[in-house]
Amino acid sequence: MPEKVQKGSKIYRRLLAYIRPYMSRIVLAALCMLGYAATLAMASALPYLTISGFSNKKEVVFSSQQIPHLPFTFDFRFPVFWIPIFIFGVILFRSFFDYISRYAMASVGIRAVKKIREDLYAHLVYLSNDFYSRGRTGDFLSRITNDVTSIQGAVTDVLTDLVKQPLTILCLIPSVFIWGGPGGIFALMVFPIVAIPIALLGRMLRKITRKMQERSADITAFIAETLMGIHIVKAFNREESVIQKFNQINKSVFDFFKRSIKVTIIQRPLIDVMAAGGAALAIWFTMESFTAERFSSFVMSLFLLYEPLKKLSKVNSTIQQSIAAGARIFEILDEVPSVHESGTAFEFQEKVNSVVFEKVGFAYERAITVLDDISLDVNAGEVVAIVGSSGAGKTTLVNLLLRFYDPTAGGVKINGYDIRAMTLKSLRGLIGIVSQETVLFNGTVRENIAYGDPAADLERVIAAAEAAHAQHFIRDLPRGYDSPLGERGLKLSGGQRQRIAIARALLKDPPILVLDEATSHLDTESEREVQKALENLMKGRTVFVIAHRLSTVQRADRIIVLDHGKIIQQGTNESLLQQGGTYKKLYDLQFNI
Repeated sequence: MPEKVQKGSKIYRRLLAYIRPYMSRIVLAALCMLGYAATLAMASALPYLTISGFSNKKEVVFSSQQIPHLPFTFDFRFPVFWIPIFIFGVILFRSFFDYISRYAMASVGIRAVKKIREDLYAHLVYLSNDFYSRGRTGDFLSRITNDVTSIQGAVTDVLTDLVKQPLTILCLIPSVFIWGGPGGIFALMVFPIVAIPIALLGRMLRKITRKMQERSADITAFIAETLMGIHIVKAFNREESVIQKFNQINKSVFDFFKRSIKVTIIQRPLIDVMAAGGAALAIWFTMESFTAERFSSFVMSLFLLYEPLKKLSKVNSTIQQSIAAGARIFEILDEVPSVHESGTAFEFQEKVNSVVFEKVGFAYERAITVLDDISLDVNAGEVVAIVGSSGAGKTTLVNLLLRFYDPTAGGVKINGYDIRAMTLKSLRGLIGIVSQETVLFNGTVRENIAYGDPAADLERVIAAAEAAHAQHFIRDLPRGYDSPLGERGLKLSGGQRQRIAIARALLKDPPILVLDEATSHLDTESEREVQKALENLMKGRTVFVIAHRLSTVQRADRIIVLDHGKIIQQGTNESLLQQGGTYKKLYDLQFNI
């Protein structure tokens, strides 16, 4: 078996694994599908019974005289009033079995898709930060929405047809030979011939679908990027440019979609032509032996037989599309987090006495060194400021403390324990963070402040807001603490969002605090308010302050100066100014000395 076919079948088997918990529903559906196939085979007799009844007026005759090729003699007769009862009964039972089987399989399908989407989202949440730096948010959104939705047919319609249509064919083959005699052989000769174009077109469709899904992900990513930066688009008069670029991406999706439609649609006419050829041969060689009743039922049985064959061709198309979507889903599910807990990780519950960076080095995938031989001892309650030019490695240093990444050399220790030996939950429970890009969620003020402890009562939320100097503007909101903030908290000003973030950190009450450019985007008045809130937040904690504005770090216990990933100076503001060097240059530039 070719490697691509093996890979495709493996992906499809992984998709089908999601239906195993629902085998009882599948068995029920399969039994109903068998009932459906049996009643459909009975339907091939309806033309014979109807024409025989009209011809004989009073009774229906079903005997070996009309069907001489059967290897036994028989003679069944019954009154014509049974014909409408038989017709109604066949349609009633066929519809009943069809409804139950479809409902059971649909319920299996939506449950399986729900589980796939849940697994994919959970895995995305737990993946490490380096994974997100390699991809685009819009692409991830496309996979969890579009791709998961597109495989629903693979576990509902496909499974239904893979069971129902073969059963229908098996039940109808005897009908073809009963009504058509030896001519049934010519009608069935088309089956192996039909398989050839189905296989070839299926492979082509999978390639087209994969490319189409990738370009669809480009659309989602581009839309997300544009809408998040819409103020920049408008400020630089780039509306027409982004519309034109979107139209180009959309056209490429349209082109692939057209090709997929052509490949999908051509299958049915091809099967129709081949089936017609088989039926024509069967009728040509057996026409002289047919009565009107037999001929009508033979044609009916051929029509009923080729219909499931055409549906099976559609099954192949759906499988190829689902394999393409499944491949993109399993690419994420197979991604292994680079930051993970060891099997012996312990839950840290001690009081924090020290944080130590021990000969820490870090480099990204392209072997670009960001940090080199960083050694730093920080005592409990100490405020350490980290300064340096952009790209010096300031944010990377504190990211290692949070284990967003792991160092490529050395290690970070708390109370002498390597943080890689701790559970991630207990480690990150020690640390609060307030960053320059304030992230608020589309919930209420109360929900955002209590994000680290959703069970916190309103009194604690209010106390945190007061300490963050946020109480006065929260009271002015239409519904106070129950006011929705909107997406990313854009209903608030920058300073207000920052104080909500500080309140969130205060309520968490962590022993270690990271302030990453917490006031860099604020005006002077807002910065003054936020600075008061930060002073409340910093009390009694071990604090790492990253700042470009040296005015915000002058009262730090110690200032660390980074340059090209190395510590080149450290000391208090006064001692560093006396030393001269990089810190003195930065200080003079900012204060125009």
